[in-house]
Amino acid sequence: MPAVKLYGNLRRAASAAQVVIAGDTVGAVLQALCADNAALAAAIFDGAQLRAHLRVLVNGHDIELAQGLDTRVNAQDQIAIFPPIAGGG
Repeated sequence: MPAVKLYGNLRRAASAAQVVIAGDTVGAVLQALCADNAALAAAIFDGAQLRAHLRVLVNGHDIELAQGLDTRVNAQDQIAIFPPIAGGG
């Protein structure tokens, strides 16, 4: 099963830094991840789409450059989800 690494507020919403979830696409894995966690679902999804500034990588590659939520994954893959980062000064 793919491992999902969570960062920032997503880690707090999930109460975990990493979770192993079954699924054969990024979308299926994320839906399973959010199934019992409304706060996490609200942080990741805007309706059926990913939130605009969220970055999702599979093995270091942005899913926007692949097939988006339809990007295929297997048990050895690592999915990383990064929330928007604000800062500067």
